[in-house]
Amino acid sequence: MDKRNKLWRRQQMARVFKARMILYAAYGIPVIREDGSIDNHPHWFELAKDKWAKVYQTTGTPCSCWMCRGEKYNRKEYKKETLRIIRESME
Repeated sequence: MDKRNKLWRRQQMARVFKARMILYAAYGIPVIREDGSIDNHPHWFELAKDKWAKVYQTTGTPCSCWMCRGEKYNRKEYKKETLRIIRESME
């Protein structure tokens, strides 16, 4: 019997969401609440309750813009760059 059923996927989603919120809380970025108050050191559980954080429950990036998307890893380009650096250091 396969253990990767609906319950397992929900547990993994909750685990990853918690890890993301802990990471955001660890950065110590001040959060401005809807009522105008500023929280300098939010707890991860408080961040998870905010409206903007609900997007991160199902996906790692909230949108596909260049700021949210992050850098793309290209293995071929990485190998070319590494070989170039090695060749330059040998000369």
